[in-house]
Amino acid sequence: MVGKKVKLIETTCGKTSSNNAYLKCQDVFIIVSKYGENAWIINHLSGGGAGWVYEWEMEGYVLGIKELEQELTETKTKLESIQSKINWINETGSTEFSEDEFKVYQTLKLLDDSKLSMIEKSKLIAELIKK
Repeated sequence: MVGKKVKLIETTCGKTSSNNAYLKCQDVFIIVSKYGENAWIINHLSGGGAGWVYEWEMEGYVLGIKELEQELTETKTKLESIQSKINWINETGSTEFSEDEFKVYQTLKLLDDSKLSMIEKSKLIAELIKK
């Protein structure tokens, strides 16, 4: 069961509940390790701890085309971000990555792009600030 992706369901009548705060949410979790008899420690997919639950409070998570396409889009975005950081290191001759310097560099490149309108530049710079 370790490594399996699950969703949490409410405890069925007559069963003991873990009272996990995530029982009513639609998030997907990953099973990390055994926690006593019939119980498991779970984490959020992002890695943060989410407590423990009983086996009867979990159901298997099935991936459909929608979920796979979303995961692909997120992965492509992450890869593009990593590639742009590598490009920054190569272009600047840096030996290590600096998030602040990278953001400033991206901002300056946007300001230098004559193809973009002032509004487009403003929106793109606002997105950089949010990251």
